[in-house]
Amino acid sequence: MDAVDAAGETLELNIEHQSTLWHATPFAMIFLLRIFKKAQEASAHNEVAQYLAEQLVELFTVIAECIRDGLMLEHADPLPNFEDMLNEEYLWSEEYDEDEDVLRFEEDDVFPDDLFFSFYYYSLQVLLLAIPLLDTSDEGEAKLLELISANRSV
Repeated sequence: MDAVDAAGETLELNIEHQSTLWHATPFAMIFLLRIFKKAQEASAHNEVAQYLAEQLVELFTVIAECIRDGLMLEHADPLPNFEDMLNEEYLWSEEYDEDEDVLRFEEDDVFPDDLFFSFYYYSLQVLLLAIPLLDTSDEGEAKLLELISANRSV
């Protein structure tokens, strides 16, 4: 369980911070949803899988709350296609430059508005795929379902 917790903490740091979703979030959500489905399938006979599924519901709930909060703000339209987030113009250099990074944040020019909103929009699109997997008799999953469904109209 310690390994699951450590991996989860590292993952969460890289996809969400202080209610902000990052570039990696919608891409990570695809794989996390697949892992969630497999963990659910194995949870009846595997306590690690059951624990992992519960932890993923908690993470998905945090992501859904970020999306809900983001939708309340004025925002740009998302990019037309999921894969547009991988256009070269939106990718940062593979070589980290701390000065460039600091300047980007100081000038409040971290991401173009349409790209930034796409992190939220396409993360929601992935969460919508989780709806058939959620068990409303489970309190955590019911809460997640409620959050996802409330954001559905975007």
